[in-house]
Amino acid sequence: MWTVRQAVPKDLSAVMEIYDKIIDLFQEQTGTRAWRKGVYPTEAVFQAAIEAGTLYVGELDGALAAGMIITQGTDKTYGDAPWQIAAEDAETAVIHTLGVSPGAGKRGLGIKMVEGAVALAREKGWKALRLDVLEDNAPALRLYERAGFVYIATKAIWYESTGTANFLLYEYVL
Repeated sequence: MWTVRQAVPKDLSAVMEIYDKIIDLFQEQTGTRAWRKGVYPTEAVFQAAIEAGTLYVGELDGALAAGMIITQGTDKTYGDAPWQIAAEDAETAVIHTLGVSPGAGKRGLGIKMVEGAVALAREKGWKALRLDVLEDNAPALRLYERAGFVYIATKAIWYESTGTANFLLYEYVL
């Protein structure tokens, strides 16, 4: 059985275990260092997200298998992107740091996490979900396009884990 729910404090260690495995696999397969242990995503990032109520986890048969952070409002680093829909910050949200445990792969859990984000957005009355993807992250690009996100623009963005790099901005209009 699959469920997406808001994370609680007792989930933190399992979330960290999932993301450590994701980072190891991602670096092994791509050579990119977009996510790095001790830089991003960190335990402090997930702890803060749990406290803010913005960390969501996917459970497969009672075990944590995925995670994502969803924050209300459009990320300011996106600047004046040509979004499909004009919406106030209170009417949008951004998906960050979506990851699926390598041990739970090939089950469509990434799509199911996105579906959970869309359901949450509809519950909250948001008009659009937005996100950014590092331009060479082919698996994430395929996932979001398959889930119905539309490419908006490419933007050079600085993050601590990547430095300045090109990110593709995507939007899902609800």
